[in-house]
Amino acid sequence: MGSAMASYDAAVKVILTHCREAALEYFLDLQVVESEILELPQETATLRRSDFPVRVRTEDGRVFVVLLEVQSRWERDLPLRLLEYDVRYRLKTGLSVLPAVLLLTPSGAVVERFEDGGLRYAFRVLSLAAMDAREVLRTGNPCLYPFIPLMKGGVEIFDEAERALADRLPAGRDRADLLTGMALLSGLISKELPKKLLNRRRELMMESAAYEMIKREGYEEGLQRGLERGIQQGIEQGMQQGMLEEAREMVLEALAERFGVIPDDLEKRILAMDSRRQLKELLRQALRVQSLEDFQEILT
Repeated sequence: MGSAMASYDAAVKVILTHCREAALEYFLDLQVVESEILELPQETATLRRSDFPVRVRTEDGRVFVVLLEVQSRWERDLPLRLLEYDVRYRLKTGLSVLPAVLLLTPSGAVVERFEDGGLRYAFRVLSLAAMDAREVLRTGNPCLYPFIPLMKGGVEIFDEAERALADRLPAGRDRADLLTGMALLSGLISKELPKKLLNRRRELMMESAAYEMIKREGYEEGLQRGLERGIQQGIEQGMQQGMLEEAREMVLEALAERFGVIPDDLEKRILAMDSRRQLKELLRQALRVQSLEDFQEILT
């Protein structure tokens, strides 16, 4: 998903670095006594950066791994990817695994179970869009506030949540990181919300570790105004990439709905396309053609 996904991933990771126990308790209803972020083992070098493994110990004495997969939107092969990560961490740690997907934006065709022949695999999907923003605000826990813009009713209380976050935490890296994470995540749904937050809290946010993460991803390359422009460029790139990804998924879903399984080579060709205009035309054709062969002929 490229640099756009990396910015949202960086935002979530910097938030969870400070607040992982609060997030695990609220999102997964776990009573966490202690937690530790696991390093990626060498044999899992192919795992995506959105993979977030945490070893936890709960009040009832259980020790296991929470495997949290951060997704800006749903992808059809996600259950199998999650299963692969799950097995790798079970083998590496010898512990059981609680798999979950943190879904940042509303998506269609979401499932919490994968079945194929003798294979049965279940996992949790934590859809932020289905959660009540005001309920999260009422928890009084600023660790959760960066996620509010992506929740139901979150845009309406964005200013209130941002002020509460800034007021309830003392000056320092924690507050700077959470504000920066909030700005980045709000860019998934609006261009104006990050600008508003940057205008009010730019000096605070420049202290954030996420600032360095954004720079490493190249969002500030060639820019002269530091953090504000760096984040804004990342937001704009993310929105453009998101529209392309949505267009590709719409074509694939239309074909799958009409003709069933899509050949791998055809799916790869569609996923490699980077023209929204061409994808829009292909979507129209996907809804009209009589067969996959006709569609492939048009694509060729």
